[in-house]
Amino acid sequence: MSAAVPMTRSIEEVMGIPVIVEAGGEGFDAGSVGRVFEWLRFVDRTFSTYKADSEISRINRGELPLEQAHMSVRAVLRRCERLRELTGGYFDAACRPPAPDLDPSGFVKGWALQQATRILRRAGAQRYSLNAGGDVCLAGAPPGQDAWQVGVQHPRERQAVAAVLALRDGAIATSGAYERGAHIVDPHTGRPPEGVLSVTIVGSDLALADAYATAAYAMGRAGARWAARLPGHGAIVILDDDTISYSAGVERFLACGPKEAA
Repeated sequence: MSAAVPMTRSIEEVMGIPVIVEAGGEGFDAGSVGRVFEWLRFVDRTFSTYKADSEISRINRGELPLEQAHMSVRAVLRRCERLRELTGGYFDAACRPPAPDLDPSGFVKGWALQQATRILRRAGAQRYSLNAGGDVCLAGAPPGQDAWQVGVQHPRERQAVAAVLALRDGAIATSGAYERGAHIVDPHTGRPPEGVLSVTIVGSDLALADAYATAAYAMGRAGARWAARLPGHGAIVILDDDTISYSAGVERFLACGPKEAA
C-alpha cells in the first residue's frame, strides 16, 4: 500500500471516554468509521451500568432474565465466566464496588473495540488504530512509519509516559486506579489491591488483554509474576515503589523505556 493513501481519523465520546479511530487502505470505505461508532454506542446502551435502561442494569434489578437478554450479553457473560476460571477468580464480572452486581466492564470495552476491527477490515482497512482511553487495537502502521507507537501513561506523572511500545499488529490494555480511582478490587477480599500502580498487557486480542490487565492488577504485587507467565502476552507492571517490571514477552515491543520516554 502506498504511503500516500490518506488515513481517515475521527474522535467521539462513547462509554464516557474519548474514542479515536484512524484507518486507511487502498479502496477503504471511510463510511465504515461511522459504523464503528454506531456499534460502540450500541454496546454502551446495552452494557453500561450507568444507564438505567441498559440490559445489564435491567438484569441487575431482576427485570430481565438472562436467557432473554441480547445474544451479545449472553456471549460476553459466558466469556467473563470462563475468564473468572482462568484467572483464579481475580477477574470477576460480579465483583465491582460498591455493590456486587454484574459489571462486565473490565471485558466489554476491549471486546467492543476488538469486534469493531472486523467492521474496518471488511471495509478494506489495511492499517488502523482504535484507541479508547488508552486501550488500543492496532494493525499495519501509519503512513511513512514501520509501526504504531503507543505511550504507556505513567501512573504518578500525568504528563509523562512510563514506556513507548511499537506494534504493527496487536492490542494493548492498561488497568490502574489513577484514572477512575479504586474501581478494581481483589474479589477474594473485596478491597483494592496493594503494592501496584498499573498493569499493561500486550497481546493479539484486546478483550483478553483488558481482562488479564484487570486480573493482574487485582492481584496486587503478585500480579507481576502472574502476568509475566501469560502465554502469548507481554506485561509491564509498575509497583508502588516505582519499580517497573517488563516481562520477556513485551521487551521486543519496547521502543523506549521510562528514562528515554521521560
